[in-house]
Amino acid sequence: MPDTDRGFAARTLPAPAGADPDVVIVGAGPAGLLLGLLLGRRGRSVLLLERAPRPRPGPGNGICPILQPVTLGVLDDLGLLPDLAKGTTPVTRGEVVAGGATVAAHSYGDLPGAPVDHALPVSILQLRDVLTEAVRATPGVEIVYDATVHGLPARADEETGVRCVRVETDAGVRTLRPALVVGCDGKHSAVRGMAGITARTRTYTHGYLELRVPMPEFWGTTMRAYFTADGYMLGTPIADDQLLFVWITAPEIAERATSGPLPDLVERFAAGIPDAADWIRDHTHDRSRFREFAHHIVRPERWVDGNVLLVGDAAHGVHVYGGQGLNLSLQDAACLAQACDEALSGKDAGALHRFEAVRRPYVSGFQDMQEAHLEALATAATSGPRQRDRGDGQHLPEFAPLALGQPELRTALSHAGRPAGTRS
Repeated sequence: MPDTDRGFAARTLPAPAGADPDVVIVGAGPAGLLLGLLLGRRGRSVLLLERAPRPRPGPGNGICPILQPVTLGVLDDLGLLPDLAKGTTPVTRGEVVAGGATVAAHSYGDLPGAPVDHALPVSILQLRDVLTEAVRATPGVEIVYDATVHGLPARADEETGVRCVRVETDAGVRTLRPALVVGCDGKHSAVRGMAGITARTRTYTHGYLELRVPMPEFWGTTMRAYFTADGYMLGTPIADDQLLFVWITAPEIAERATSGPLPDLVERFAAGIPDAADWIRDHTHDRSRFREFAHHIVRPERWVDGNVLLVGDAAHGVHVYGGQGLNLSLQDAACLAQACDEALSGKDAGALHRFEAVRRPYVSGFQDMQEAHLEALATAATSGPRQRDRGDGQHLPEFAPLALGQPELRTALSHAGRPAGTRS
């Protein structure tokens, strides 16, 4: 990772007190699990605290994000990719359609340096279960469920800014004094608030709709983006032999569509995705196939505060547009495992600040792009016919950075999941 942060003063991490772990991670979602796994494999003691009950492994794809090749490369190095690939269809190609014509087409296998030749739609539940099993098999890493963090009190025996974790579990209430506290607890992060880190949040309550239908043979392994008179539509294979369609439009158009007659809503999707129009009409007979989600763009004032670190959505919630939320979070964890290990080894938190200095401008730029393009799509969807017909498909982010990750961090990402002796 480039050392671009000479201006930050070094901050010393405290030693964990007594038998307390090196690192407490609040949130056992995918990013927290991956960070805990990587730190555990580096010999660090880690405690993951999760407020939800212990999950029951089982079927059901729930939310099904698409993991890009750079993220899959990290998981493959950890030996997890075969289990993640079960029951899903790899995506080998992306196409952009505007004005009825294909204006861009990319194959993952043609990208120089791609660790794998495809992207992979993965059930968030399956990803959680695979990571959880790997964490449980790692010495020194423990997950505690039904755990409620009540505060991050200052640690009296250390300098200002060093915090403890006050947590309630089935065993009672206790105060932990780890070297590092990591908030992996999502866009509404409690850790962020307890640490006194303010954040600007932009909420999108309407304008995003999903439709799922059975996977047809004619669709293949391609992800297709369509720019239409009513915004943007995406069609992609996902887990459990299903085809997912996403429609992003102006909030008022989405609200009218969802509150109107079902045949009108079906026809919106059919008209926007002509390659599957008849299939959509034939396989959409009730509203249960449609779902609407709220999304948030979250921008905290900082990611590191003393010995508290924010990761993933807690550090940078993003809209689903561009499909990078989970990828950014997992890539954070991959790179930060190395930075955390350096900080713990040298008792110098400068590595964490250096990561933020490299990563934050990139993520902020992606959030800026999302806001600008979402506004442009909404404006086009509510403009007159002449303006609507001008869509050229240029609202999507560039293909290579999505597939390969942030350029400045590609070397770190390519090494993240490999045993120390195999790195070059």
